[in-house]
Amino acid sequence: MTEPIAAARAALEEAQATLDKLHAGCCDPGRSPRMLEIGEVLSGVRSDLAATLTNPDRLLERLEDAGSRIGRLQVVCCTPVRMPLYARILERLTEIQLQVSKATGTGH
Repeated sequence: MTEPIAAARAALEEAQATLDKLHAGCCDPGRSPRMLEIGEVLSGVRSDLAATLTNPDRLLERLEDAGSRIGRLQVVCCTPVRMPLYARILERLTEIQLQVSKATGTGH
């Protein structure tokens, strides 16, 4: 059980670090608040990982929220150089979901 949660936490840290990199290089200050909001959602995911067995649904809802927010930014991104960063965050969010499903026995 602790191995999947540890893997989920590592994936979350990678997602956060990539988001920080995106935010630092943002050329449009109007988008920065959106990235801060995504960071807040990821903070909620971090908190929910501690309570995975008691409320996995809330954690998965937050992952979905973070993914949809990243997807919206990715679609309107103005530079191809940043596209792999968006993809990396989405991959990490998926990894978190897979590890949480493994830990809770709810995988497909």
